[in-house]
Amino acid sequence: MKKRYWLFLILLLIVGGAYLLGPRVPEPIYDTALPQVPGNVQAIADQIVAREADLPVREGNAAHVRFYNKMPERTKYAVVYLHGFGASYRDAYPVNYQLADSLKANLFAARWGDHGLKPPHSLVGFTAESAWAEAKEALAIGKALGDKVIILSTSTGGTLAMKLAAEFPDDVYALVNFSPNVKDDMPGAWLLGTPWGEEIATLIGGFDGQRKVDYEEPRADQFFDTSFVASALVDLQVLVKSTMTAEATFNKIKCPILTLYYYKDSFNEDERVEVDVYPKIHIAMATDTMFNELKSLPKPGTHFLGSGIMSEDLAGPLGEALRFIRSI
Repeated sequence: MKKRYWLFLILLLIVGGAYLLGPRVPEPIYDTALPQVPGNVQAIADQIVAREADLPVREGNAAHVRFYNKMPERTKYAVVYLHGFGASYRDAYPVNYQLADSLKANLFAARWGDHGLKPPHSLVGFTAESAWAEAKEALAIGKALGDKVIILSTSTGGTLAMKLAAEFPDDVYALVNFSPNVKDDMPGAWLLGTPWGEEIATLIGGFDGQRKVDYEEPRADQFFDTSFVASALVDLQVLVKSTMTAEATFNKIKCPILTLYYYKDSFNEDERVEVDVYPKIHIAMATDTMFNELKSLPKPGTHFLGSGIMSEDLAGPLGEALRFIRSI
């Protein structure tokens, strides 16, 4: 009996040691130097068009500058839109366009993390560090387009937006987050952030290493990534885990912030991210309480509040965003 016990204990130690010593994604380093962008707003727009044309971007998914009234000149406000993981700017369209137009603002619709590319290229270059670098570029472009930068975001775009506000408090005028990804609500997602996470992701991806996602909504396949490299799921967890803490981000946020999310009741709520953590992160922020707002919306019926493809209520998110911006 004792011999069996010791054999079991030794086996347990071997398995546990192999798990703990398993391969890990290196801890990301978030550089805080903003990149240089052209000073001329038309030159910025042209540069983005040329860069996107050289890549296998799916039709309608490209990053772009949208000038207010089609006039290539700076505006009082500039809206930077950061989409979510596995998506494009269409995960909040038309609300992102409507918000910019209502504020008479130029808009930069970013495309970060190799999203929006034709398979098998989708998300191939996505890492926490590459996503951060592209988010910083988006902020730099926003600063060139307008005097006050408002970052509108959805899901993991909100992860990046809050990190930008924390690291560049003088450059971000306000945040409007739709369903920010602070903690994934998908079952078993935490396993991807553990040792052997990439191996687990490979199993999820199957033989070709591609993660397949099906959408019921018409047109979703064009604007959401339905096939992407499965290892990107690991990098997503690394990004969220390394940034969505009080010390790394929330305690350093000082700008006005509005977070909106879908919640009707315990049976009808956002199923992609954990919304119960939102009150805690807002309390941790250094933003004046007058301009620190968290509000649930009962009608959208989806994680993608501002998307005409997904949401059942576009007026609610737009109205709340405009009310908030005009109040600060």
